[in-house]
Parts: sequence; structure tokens; C-alpha cells
Amino acid sequence: MTVSASKQEPWDRRWAQYAAGHGHLWTDADRHSTHGHGGWARHLARVCGIDAVDQVIAESVEAMIDQVEAGHIELLPGVDALLAAVTNRAATGVVSASPCRFVAATLDHLGLRRSLQVVVAREDQAQTKPHPQPWLHAAALLAVDPNTCVAVGDSVAGIWSAHAAGMRVLTIPSWAPAPDHDHAQRWLSSILTESASTITR
Repeated sequence: MTVSASKQEPWDRRWAQYAAGHGHLWTDADRHSTHGHGGWARHLARVCGIDAVDQVIAESVEAMIDQVEAGHIELLPGVDALLAAVTNRAATGVVSASPCRFVAATLDHLGLRRSLQVVVAREDQAQTKPHPQPWLHAAALLAVDPNTCVAVGDSVAGIWSAHAAGMRVLTIPSWAPAPDHDHAQRWLSSILTESASTITR
């Protein structure tokens, strides 16, 4: 099955275009093998018949930074409200399977750096999503117990890895209709209140 353009998120659109340029039709199977997964470049290189994974990463990152600078990268619906709800109540960070250059460019463009205490990107740990290590590293940098953390994820790989790290997970999927944001904020607020003694500063 192919993925409709309306359901693709920015990285997925880039991968589909890249694959098409090398004669491969991007499908749901490809998408599930790459979305939120640190091994996306290996998969893309394999289906495109390219030996140099570093080449795939470099070309993809450059294209995605162009998208950032053009204003085509946006927060998922409700994320800004969730950040506003927790910024003054708990230490916050970003854990991403994307390369550092893209993560940095995106955070700068969206004006989010001031709201974050830590940023963990693909190169910061030997293991990446769906391995739990990136989340555990972020918790260590924040000096908090992973069991007191709430992870917000939009991909299956990210959700699995955060759950494996012992964190509670709030899902805001990028491939589904917008969730009930009021319910999500109430849910997150209740967790923060319950765990305030250990995760707030």
C-alpha cells in the first residue's frame, strides 16, 4: 500500500521523494520501518540500492533543513499547548532519532530552545530509538528518575523506547487525526501534580 501525501509527515515526504528518485515506490511498510526509528538511513539506502549510508543522511538532512528554513516544519497540533502547560512545572527536554543538525535547526526555527533543559539527538548515544537508551540518557541529564517522567511520542519506535525506559507515554500520533487536546492536557496535568515532588524544580 502506498502512503497518501496528506498523511505523510515531513521526513516521510523526504524519504518518499528520495526513494522515487532511485526507482523505489515508498509504501506503508517503508514508513513503519523508518518513522521515529534511528535506522531510517540504512533502510532508505538499502531500498534505493545505495552503499553509502552517510551520503543518504547528508543529503536528507540538507533537504530537511531547507524545509525548516522555508517554514514547512511545524509542531504537531497541541504540542505548543502541552509545552506551555509543563514548562514552569517540570524539567523538559527533546529526545529525537533525527540528526543533531536538523534537531538544532528545527528547535531554533520554532523558538523552543528556551523551554528545554536538555536535547538528545541521534549522534548523542550509541543506541537510538527504538532502544530506550536515549530516554534514559535524557533522564540522567535532567537528574530525574525515568519512572517519574512523562514522554510524549508521535511514532511507534519512540513510544516503544520510552515505555522500555520505564516512562509513562502520552501519544500524539503524526499519522492520525488530531487527539482531544483538552483531555491530553488534563491527563498530563494530573500526572505532573501526582509526581510534583520528584519531577518539578
